[in-house]
Amino acid sequence: MEVQRPRILIIEDDPDIAALLCAMLTREGFPVSTAEDGTTALQLIEQGGIDLLITDIGLPPPLDGIETVQRARQCNPALRSLFISGNGASRLYDPTRDDFVSKPFNERELLGCVWELFSRRPRLA
Repeated sequence: MEVQRPRILIIEDDPDIAALLCAMLTREGFPVSTAEDGTTALQLIEQGGIDLLITDIGLPPPLDGIETVQRARQCNPALRSLFISGNGASRLYDPTRDDFVSKPFNERELLGCVWELFSRRPRLA
């Protein structure tokens, strides 16, 4: 019996970074979807089946990455998120569900964070 891998949604407005993330995660066996902005991401999240968001903090308006995650958790409170950014220090709201990786990152670092997030037991508020 094959174990179903968690589904990941990448939210990134830079197509090169989105493609790089998609390739890394696909090689690891994860089913991956992509969105260029928070509004599109929320439409995909409302359809269900997303287990982890990997989102740039600095998404184009009207929703940045943090606001997108906050709204997404209204649909799925257990949703995990990995924030990425090339600007500034990490910003987490819930250390049981969130993590941060600074750009530029390497594949091993990113995949380690993804697997570690899936090993956590989220605290639901």
